[in-house]
Amino acid sequence: MEGNFSNRVQDVIRLSREEALRLGHDYIGTEHLLLGIIREGEGIGVKILRNLGVDLSKLKRAVEDTVRSMSGPLTIGNIPLTKQAEKVLKITYLEAKLYKSDVIGTEHLLLSLLRDEDNIAAQILGQFSVNYDAVRK
Repeated sequence: MEGNFSNRVQDVIRLSREEALRLGHDYIGTEHLLLGIIREGEGIGVKILRNLGVDLSKLKRAVEDTVRSMSGPLTIGNIPLTKQAEKVLKITYLEAKLYKSDVIGTEHLLLSLLRDEDNIAAQILGQFSVNYDAVRK
């Protein structure tokens, strides 16, 4: 699924996997994708969050507090994406198309996380007054 993903988005996906393992999860969910965006720290997605006044360390803590597993870090080889995370990654293609971009960047990933308000990442971002319309501006 790495088709037109920028190097940054590929890094975010790799970091998301590390975050899932660190939190003791055997899946990669939207929350891990959000943590990956934060941890990557340089993409347009992070710049948008900063411009919206989001304290990234508080956002990271909010995600971790919401999803922290009772078990310690895992070391499994292949951990799957949840259906929601897969859907988010597919939507990034549409977001990139809307902006007439040939490459999918972290801003498109952030927008696709927010497009479906039912996922954990969107709900936590909502606590920080971040929604799809605010990011699109």
